[in-house]
Amino acid sequence: MSAQFPRLLGPSRLGNLELRNRLVMPAMCTNFANEDGTVSQRLIDYHEARARGGVGLIIVEASTIDSPLANGVKRHVYVDDDRFIPGLSALAETIRRHGAGAALQIVHAGAAAYVSLPGKPLVGPSAVARPGGAVPRELTLAEIEETVRHFARAARRAQKAGFDGVEIHCAHGYLVSEFLSSYFNRRTDRYGGGLENRARLMVEILQATRELVGPDYPIWIRLNGAEFGSAAGLTQDEARQVAAMAEAAGACAINVSLSSFEMNLKAGPPTAQVPGNLIFLAESIKKAVQVPVMSMGRHDPASGEAALEKGQADLIVMGRRLIADPELPNKAASGRLDEIRPCLGCMTCLDCITAWHVPVYCAVNGAVGREREFQVQAADRPRKVFVVGGGPAGMEAARVARLRGHEVSLFERASALGGQLRLASRPPYKAVIRNLADYQQAQLHKLGVKVILGQAVGPEMIAAERPEGLILAAGARPIRPEIPGQERAEVVLASDVLAGKAPVGERAAVIGGDLVGCETAEFLAKEGRKVTVIELLDQLARKLNPRQRDHLLARLAADENIEVFTGVRRERITAEGLVITTREGQERTVAAETIVIAVGSQADTSLAEALPGGPLKVVSIGDCLEPRDIASAMREGIQAGLAV
Repeated sequence: MSAQFPRLLGPSRLGNLELRNRLVMPAMCTNFANEDGTVSQRLIDYHEARARGGVGLIIVEASTIDSPLANGVKRHVYVDDDRFIPGLSALAETIRRHGAGAALQIVHAGAAAYVSLPGKPLVGPSAVARPGGAVPRELTLAEIEETVRHFARAARRAQKAGFDGVEIHCAHGYLVSEFLSSYFNRRTDRYGGGLENRARLMVEILQATRELVGPDYPIWIRLNGAEFGSAAGLTQDEARQVAAMAEAAGACAINVSLSSFEMNLKAGPPTAQVPGNLIFLAESIKKAVQVPVMSMGRHDPASGEAALEKGQADLIVMGRRLIADPELPNKAASGRLDEIRPCLGCMTCLDCITAWHVPVYCAVNGAVGREREFQVQAADRPRKVFVVGGGPAGMEAARVARLRGHEVSLFERASALGGQLRLASRPPYKAVIRNLADYQQAQLHKLGVKVILGQAVGPEMIAAERPEGLILAAGARPIRPEIPGQERAEVVLASDVLAGKAPVGERAAVIGGDLVGCETAEFLAKEGRKVTVIELLDQLARKLNPRQRDHLLARLAADENIEVFTGVRRERITAEGLVITTREGQERTVAAETIVIAVGSQADTSLAEALPGGPLKVVSIGDCLEPRDIASAMREGIQAGLAV
């Protein structure tokens, strides 16, 4: 038990299931399953890393009870037939072998199903669509009864497969939560109307499941503590009543979540959410039940410990933080908090599932879903390795190479490590990115990587020092577009603005509407300046992750200090500002005292091009290959560290 986190890392129970601590990894879909719904080795490896990392309970991702109609993602795990039991058994056994409890979440996605098959449209309690979704077909009474049996049989298969418990998904706008919600449930039969009727499906599922799995097998529900936004139908008071009904029907715990189909600009984007921001929902449910209550919401060890100490919850759910660092529980237990790889809250993992329909990956942990491939093992012999560039790619490469036993020196021409991370942390709501730079720098120091700052590296030095491995992570250089007048003194680079190196007047025009341009505009607007964003294309921030982009564009639109022009031509820069031609073909001057250039970057290949050919193994990674994102940098950093 940890002296710093005695409650969080102390033992607990769920029914008759003993847990080594109160940390729970929730069900999070990954798209790692095989195409036929069977458990893949990739899925096993992913969960094994988290079980080995010390978490108390792993709830394996939502598994469909009626494939493919009930699928919520592209590659669901299936549990609707006995033929899936062997793979599920291998997964459960792997998790339990490392000391974690293993549970399986079972789900019917309802109107949120991934596909609508010919002749089998989406189904729901009523013909009410999710915001932006298709209208489902209302389930018949016979189909509801069949759905209850599907849930119960799926739970029994999980039990046969060796899982320690089953979570029934009653949240997040999936079928059971749709029945609970007065917004989606407009039925007039015994499954609609008042709350008791709307909760009938959940109660019947719990009762039927309890009948099949026996009186002692742990089963519980994941429940919205409330619904928010225009599609809200379940209030906090109703959620408390539903929780009590679930307990009476045999649930041994309540895992509290929330549902909202809309962003909340007042709360800020996910990157700005404070640890434990949703504890109020768990605390509300806890007042209504006697069984353990699980709390989610950006928890870190400190917020989890505080919630337990105050009696606001009984178990603490950490999802994305365990994707970012599977070893978080072990590190917290041994007091190595500075070694925990920080989750940025960027929602890349969730966008993989809901927007891109690809296997999950993580911006800060390039080994997610590739745990076996990226396993760090000692090199056959130590080598002298140089890393040029101290951004995220270079630091990750140096870290991994050093872990393998190499003698690693990292050269950074600036006076500090971090590269683009330092600038990226400057705009509003992005301070969390600084945590990644600090974590990486601390790792290099702890591992004994030799860091040389303020020194450029040329081919002469490489020839003189004769490293056996060379990793180039020199980053990228800002592009200056060919615009008449761009040589004027009032024309500055966005990177210099964010770094505090360039003065900016009261009115500024930002040339470039991708991520850097938009964030620089917001940065300046928050300082009280009037800003105009000029973009040649028709859309802003096109390359940004969907969830981050939605928040950013909404904030820009709501900011009275920001004006946006898209689909325009940049003509020339004058003493009055920037002359443009609008999409309607009209020429106008955007008044500005300062012109900020933010049109992108180009790879810095100067050192790579200057190196002579020879036996030296050279690997180029990160932005010096092609300017991209943190996820690419971190993944290529691991690969390079493993390759030298």
